Amino acid sequence: MKLTDYDIAMAARDFFNPGQLLEFADLPFTDSRALRGGQLLRERGEQGTRLRRLPGEPDAGAMCTWTWRPGGFKYEVAAAGGTRCGDVSWRQVSQLIDERLTPVRYGALRQAVTAEAMHRRSYFPGPAPFRNAEAWRAHFYGAWASAASALELRAQAAKDAILPAPRPQPPLF
Repeated sequence: MKLTDYDIAMAARDFFNPGQLLEFADLPFTDSRALRGGQLLRERGEQGTRLRRLPGEPDAGAMCTWTWRPGGFKYEVAAAGGTRCGDVSWRQVSQLIDERLTPVRYGALRQAVTAEAMHRRSYFPGPAPFRNAEAWRAHFYGAWASAASALELRAQAAKDAILPAPRPQPPLF
């Protein structure tokens, strides 16, 4: 069976994390986006990338697989009603992104990804300047982890504004 429009939208949405989406959006579409997308997919391994759809998404529980192909990827959805698969080109992915990439959404994504990266750099991996591990957790790690979660949510929300969930939801901004 052929891929649905939902499948293609979800293939693009689930492929990128916020940082990768920003990097992809920063590239002009000549061959640079196709090269970067292919490189990201090949870095994930020879077997391709696999992901199970979450409750509330179309075909919840279906196993989805991305496999590298020249100029794009093969996307396969193993759903209860049968398997759907087809080739998706990086041009299609770029069009999905560019259709919703407004200056405000781009700015929100850039700001969120930058803030998350800067916060990640501030991580101190052990209790050396603290008297013990419990003090490190209480005075540094707890607050750091809480802020990291909030920044990750902000970056994900900015990504969702550009590549929204397949079920209609109110825009975030």
